[in-house]
Amino acid sequence: MSQAAQIFKELDNNQVRPFYLIVGEEPFQISEITSRIKNHFIKNESEAAFSYECFDGETGKAEQLLASLEMLPGLFDGPESMRLVRCDRFDKFSAGALELLKPYFENPSDSSVFLIIASKLDKRKAWVKAVQQKGGVVEVSEPYDREWPRWQGYFEKKCGKRIESPAWEKCIEFSGKSLSLVWQELQKAATYVGDRNIITQKDIDDLLSNSMRADIFKFAEDVISKKKFQVMRGFEALQLEGESEIKILSILVRQFRLVARCQKLMKQGVRDPKVLGPKLGTHPFFVTKLQELAQSQSDRELDRGIQLLAETDYLLKTGQTRLFEGFLTKYLSP
Repeated sequence: MSQAAQIFKELDNNQVRPFYLIVGEEPFQISEITSRIKNHFIKNESEAAFSYECFDGETGKAEQLLASLEMLPGLFDGPESMRLVRCDRFDKFSAGALELLKPYFENPSDSSVFLIIASKLDKRKAWVKAVQQKGGVVEVSEPYDREWPRWQGYFEKKCGKRIESPAWEKCIEFSGKSLSLVWQELQKAATYVGDRNIITQKDIDDLLSNSMRADIFKFAEDVISKKKFQVMRGFEALQLEGESEIKILSILVRQFRLVARCQKLMKQGVRDPKVLGPKLGTHPFFVTKLQELAQSQSDRELDRGIQLLAETDYLLKTGQTRLFEGFLTKYLSP
């Protein structure tokens, strides 16, 4: 998060940029960065009612977004008050919408800050160049293997507990190297240990059931393979065990992407599990199953699954759908 750290340092010194752009799909870092930026400008809920607005690039209208960006602070706001306008999935806006917003990127308001979230960028576009020149840009993704040790200290500070190295490694392994899932498990562990200031491997072992781990990853394999009966039975079991739909979806996203990457590497002639493992960021032990799944599915179906998961992720987090209706029934349909 070095790019984000630079932005936070500037904000602490009251250096404000007109644009802040977060690029990527890793939800934990997006949440952490956007919350930090929002808390800098919006101190309480009463301020949020007048000085904070959210839009969506796929469902929102560029005209309304532009009007919000150009709106002046409230009558009773102080002279240094700033409006914060956030737009998720900004890269989903049409070419016509971007053309309408082009003048704003060239000449942004002095009294508004535009917080932009996008999955990917076309750096040739004029608005991207304007943001790179005048704003702050942060790219987020799941950490590489070499980066995970640095996150241990971040999470220790966040949960107020020291985490033993074996406990940290076990938590990463169980969570499928997903920052969001690691944080979910560490929150549980911090609550579990109570006033104790350390989280041990035994604490993690007590919380993480091996059978649950097998169930949730077997469920993901069954979904990719479109084994309808096993999927329905597995989903019901996970729900009865209290597993959150957000966590199930995160595991599905990771497995679909792993299989898609495995398929691509295999087409390039990389087939040795010992070579594939490091390239995929997973233990060679799991590569054989990934290879089987990659061979059994077309790249078109995998792409379709990943696209459906992306749509479901947003709709699920905004309360507009459930995992069953939003993804499972659609993906498993002929």
